[in-house]
Amino acid sequence: MKNDVLEYIGLDLENIPQVLLNYSPIHFSDFSNSNEYRVYDYVSIHDLEILVTPLDRTDELRERYKQAKPLSEYFQTDDMKMKYILEKALDSASVEEIKKLERLQEKLNDIPYLVKYDKNYLWQIYYSKTENKYFMLFPANEGESSVLFYIIKKKLEKEDTKIFVPVNKMDYSGFLLDSSKLNDLENYIWLFTNEWPNIYEVCNKYLYIIGKTKVDKIFGTYFRNVYTSKEDAENFYMTLKALFILTTETNYKYIFNPYVNEKGELELEFKNENSNSELITVQNLADFVDRQFEFQSLRKKDLEEEIVRNEEILKELKEYVKKQNDIYVMQEKQIVMFLDCKKSFFKKLTYFFKSKKFVMPKLDNKIDKKLKDELGANSLEDELSKKNEINLNGSYTIKDLVSAFNRANEEEIKARAVRGDIKALKLKKENYARKIENAKKYIDEIESHKKSIFEFWKFSNKDELPALSDGEGSNSNETKTSNNLDRDVLGTMADSLQRQKLSDEEINALYLFYVMPETFNRISKTYAKNKIEDTKKIENDILEGLKNKTSKRSLDNLINDYRIVKKINSKEHRENERNEIAILRINENTTVEEFKDKIVHFQNELESAYNKIYSITNMPVYIKKSDAPNEFILGDINPENLIGENTEGQEIELVKIDLGKEAHVLYLSNIVFFDNQNKTLPIGMDLSSKVVIKLNETPKDYKYKKVIYIFNKENNFDVKQKKIVIY
Repeated sequence: MKNDVLEYIGLDLENIPQVLLNYSPIHFSDFSNSNEYRVYDYVSIHDLEILVTPLDRTDELRERYKQAKPLSEYFQTDDMKMKYILEKALDSASVEEIKKLERLQEKLNDIPYLVKYDKNYLWQIYYSKTENKYFMLFPANEGESSVLFYIIKKKLEKEDTKIFVPVNKMDYSGFLLDSSKLNDLENYIWLFTNEWPNIYEVCNKYLYIIGKTKVDKIFGTYFRNVYTSKEDAENFYMTLKALFILTTETNYKYIFNPYVNEKGELELEFKNENSNSELITVQNLADFVDRQFEFQSLRKKDLEEEIVRNEEILKELKEYVKKQNDIYVMQEKQIVMFLDCKKSFFKKLTYFFKSKKFVMPKLDNKIDKKLKDELGANSLEDELSKKNEINLNGSYTIKDLVSAFNRANEEEIKARAVRGDIKALKLKKENYARKIENAKKYIDEIESHKKSIFEFWKFSNKDELPALSDGEGSNSNETKTSNNLDRDVLGTMADSLQRQKLSDEEINALYLFYVMPETFNRISKTYAKNKIEDTKKIENDILEGLKNKTSKRSLDNLINDYRIVKKINSKEHRENERNEIAILRINENTTVEEFKDKIVHFQNELESAYNKIYSITNMPVYIKKSDAPNEFILGDINPENLIGENTEGQEIELVKIDLGKEAHVLYLSNIVFFDNQNKTLPIGMDLSSKVVIKLNETPKDYKYKKVIYIFNKENNFDVKQKKIVIY
């Protein structure tokens, strides 16, 4: 038995103080599986009853409670089993752990940022509604018993201590929002963040809504909304409910994205058709609904006008295509007549002397001008600029907006159908134009040989005649790629492409640029200018540094052979890593000039590689704004990696560069890091999300886009804020 624990807490087992022998019976009946750790409170230890159960906290609560007995009985019993349980608990306790609990509870005078804290489950505090009293159901078989003796120590002290603990099985009081609204609120937040939030009621007067989300679908962050007034909590609830209804009732056509403000609070932003974002708050929600109602009303009006206009175009286009068909039928008749006459001597003569060229009707090409007009609806700015054209009263509801959206959407469906018909007839018109032109050339060829009977005879006796093209089909062999490729798919495609297109020397150049980008960019300028001081800098800062690595690299290479099995994301391979020493063939005798020549060689190889590889999909690439524009620059598909690399200050400036599918780019895929001589290297981008691009802009050309705040947990009480400025 640990006397040091008894001595520290001030307990004499031969003389148990009355405060530990007092006990008021506890009645408890809430054995449901819900309401775990939803409510936190400061609980008075002097008023806390202690029950000890021989089970652990993973056992059924009903059984734990059934076998539990007051702590006072454990001190007074002659039952050897109960005595053993108490002695075992005392043996597993430690003075150091009790002191840790004391220090922790002193800090918990301030509510933790995320409310819950490490090992908060140890307290096992419950609330009895019948007695209006808290009690501790201590699981003696848990193995971590210091918490029990911490409680005993504080009970023996004259001054009452309050501990900040989660209260198991206790439902929300409803002081700010009732349980049904809080359950709804969890669903609303999940819809917008794709993460379940934690909602805590603290001390019956604070409502903490805490969770994680991704801002711009990239930047992971915590958020925390704290409400102390019923009005503020209701406003937040009603705002999210309104946006939830608007999102779901319009079949997710209205999308509200999560945003975390400077205070770390969750807000929602809406991006309109012009890609302008606005935060939706209780203050501007009504105005937002009014403006969107106006937009949908005007959208419906413009679509109706578009349908009328396009139906007229469709009617004229049908007539035009009918005339084309008539012309082509006449051309076919003339050609068929010639082919039929070609079969016999007398028919050839008849065709030569009697056939007349058909008189083809003329086509009115006014329809071409109409087809050049924009057939779609106008932009949001155009719509709102016309808002005085219809009579709007303002003060619309979410129901009004949903109805306006559905009415406009019905017109959109009709408009799309008419656009589809026009598109189909335009294609038919173009195909007929090709057919008519080809037929005309065929007929003109026939007519050109009717100048003399001998020439016509010779022409009509040819075995082969010009083929008549039907004009169908498309000349494009392009394959379209999704703009939202999964990163694993993108990595597989990028790695496969580079293995196919790039030589080993070009891949070596890409690896060298990855490990020494400053050297690449510096030497290109230095080598051209050939300044003495730059040469010394290269020799001292770069070449000598590489020479120092040579001996260690040599030892590594002795071990790093093809027989050693390595893993990339649990996939095994037997390939050697690339390294700059081996690629550049650096040794103690390498001169500065030799080194510069090698770098220039690999610069040329990098340029060659860059010109071979195009972006697989439209994708954003991020760079640090502090990176100076160079011939080449390292970017990252995942900006969170750039944030993790930042060690200076809390503000990070990133530049977002949208690469189109025509843009050149090199990927840091698996083949860049291993040589793959044994053909066992897994395909993908498992080791890096970085890419190499050319950056020609200068910092002054970067345009400000938005500010993003992210909050990361540092400990139980603090989060670290980072401000991300996107250009």
